[in-house]
Amino acid sequence: MPWQEDHKEQTHQRILDAAAAAFREHGVAGIGIADIMRRAGLTHGGFYAHFKSKDELVAEVLGAMAARRAQTAEAVAERPGDEKLMAVAEAYLTSRHREHPERGCMIAAIGSELARMAGPAKQSFDGNVRAWLSQLAEYAPADGADARRQQATGTYAAMIGGMILARGVEDPHEADRILADVRAFLQDTVGTVGTTRKRRPKK
Repeated sequence: MPWQEDHKEQTHQRILDAAAAAFREHGVAGIGIADIMRRAGLTHGGFYAHFKSKDELVAEVLGAMAARRAQTAEAVAERPGDEKLMAVAEAYLTSRHREHPERGCMIAAIGSELARMAGPAKQSFDGNVRAWLSQLAEYAPADGADARRQQATGTYAAMIGGMILARGVEDPHEADRILADVRAFLQDTVGTVGTTRKRRPKK
């Protein structure tokens, strides 16, 4: 019946939402299926009506990150072309994002853990990284596909690495300084001013 299908889809999404927040906050290994189901307000046994394994759950949580890429595209749609990549970095490298890993970037939260996994979760992780790099390359201001790819890769690595470092220090002022330094570095490297300065004059 349609209402049963709707209920199942809603329950499935509740599990995904609870798992996404839990994985960001505690890591994949740091929380079990029973705790995830409790967060979703469901019983442990109901998990297997939706997922075959925890690995399959991780893979589907990562698959849902496509929505975040769509939100990013919408957020920078009105920005000038040579400002889009820096706009993404500035929106990412914030104190608010640092303070709320449970709502933030999955790669910064559990990327090192995902890199050691196998099967569907690793495949989904691989696909997400490739998709983000491809999207960021479209925003890069450099001339030429190779240069845009390099800017996208460097920016993405700086964003994720900067967020991990900022979360790793105890002093919030030091953490904010790290984020500010990464933003300044990227502004000099791929920002509008930095890009204009580094372009060779046309002959």
